[in-house]
Amino acid sequence: MQMVLLEDLKHARFGPLTFLRPEFDLRCGVLELHEKLEGRRPDWNVALCPRPALAALVSERHPARGIDTLGDGPTLLLYGRVIADEPLLRALQELEGEALLTSASEVVGALLQSGARQRLEEASVATEGVGALGIEATIEIPARAVRYPWDLVGATAEEIAADAQLVAELGEVKGEFHSSACLLGRENISVGEGSETGPNVVLDAREGPIVIGRDVKIMANAVVAGPAFIGDGSLVRACSAIYGGTSIGPVCKVGGEISASVLQSFSNKQHGGFLGHSFVGSWVNLGAATNNSDLKNNYGSVRVEIAGEVVDTGSVSVGAIIGDHSKTAIGTRLNTGTVIGIFCSVFADGFSPKLVPSFSWGTSDGFVRYDLKEAIDTASRVMTRRGMTMTPAFTKRVTELFGATA
Repeated sequence: MQMVLLEDLKHARFGPLTFLRPEFDLRCGVLELHEKLEGRRPDWNVALCPRPALAALVSERHPARGIDTLGDGPTLLLYGRVIADEPLLRALQELEGEALLTSASEVVGALLQSGARQRLEEASVATEGVGALGIEATIEIPARAVRYPWDLVGATAEEIAADAQLVAELGEVKGEFHSSACLLGRENISVGEGSETGPNVVLDAREGPIVIGRDVKIMANAVVAGPAFIGDGSLVRACSAIYGGTSIGPVCKVGGEISASVLQSFSNKQHGGFLGHSFVGSWVNLGAATNNSDLKNNYGSVRVEIAGEVVDTGSVSVGAIIGDHSKTAIGTRLNTGTVIGIFCSVFADGFSPKLVPSFSWGTSDGFVRYDLKEAIDTASRVMTRRGMTMTPAFTKRVTELFGATA
């Protein structure tokens, strides 16, 4: 079986989270979206077809995964915002013929019988979507698709439980645990090699699994309640409270109180303050006592301005969406449904604006445009501290985005 993961540029609205990554690289649960498919079908040839603006970045992160790896046989096309699970994959394996694939009457993919690479290129499917293939027949499939960041956050608790069955050894607790550490529901806990806990740490997996990667350090008196995921090389500060539905990607440093939130990777929230029902990109730093609201005083549905439209989320619990390489100062307050772009520095006195455009620097009294060279130099220093290098492709993409937001 061969498959192509694409981006749904006409319907997905992930805002700043997909300025520097394709939608199939977003985290939901333990895994990123593409990993859910690859982990369940490791024998499939899964090619990646991002929008052209991200092609170089995707090639760097996923080498030799382009559509030039495709053979001439039947090929499944699927939007990367689809959450792959066993019912979906079994249904896909049984498909025949040639058709657009729909879920709840919305197109989420296609099945081609031959010539996938040529047809993808000729129809500009990477930018125009699978509808550009001109296929009239449709087949309904049992697909779950996310469209907005809060959809990813809302699915995280369930997906941690599903991913744990796929990638974790529940009941296997490795590493070094202090004698006073308390593991509740131990059979529902997985801890990787090299991880350690300090005194009086509590891992409470009675309400859902806890998956802790390798080389994770959890300091004294911290509490982690499942379902929760803490990625390789991360640090949980002393007296932290990590509540259910939280996914902390690799090499993050966290502290304070975090509930039902996603940190993509390489981000820091090391100090006191509350983060709830939020999605934080990579290389973000939240200053001490940064707090976000995830509930309106009138308990009404939260409205969010994202990707150029104001959306009624239909949910009463929506926090902040924060793009890569953005930072908040000490004491920053973020209202329900706040969206912060990439490369922002927010040091508001009081609540920040609910929409902070990319490359903004300033306070609630007004923002100025961040200097591009300074933004790139700072990001390079931050990445170097984690042993990462800013590539020419990354610099080029940031420069393009800077021009687009002028």
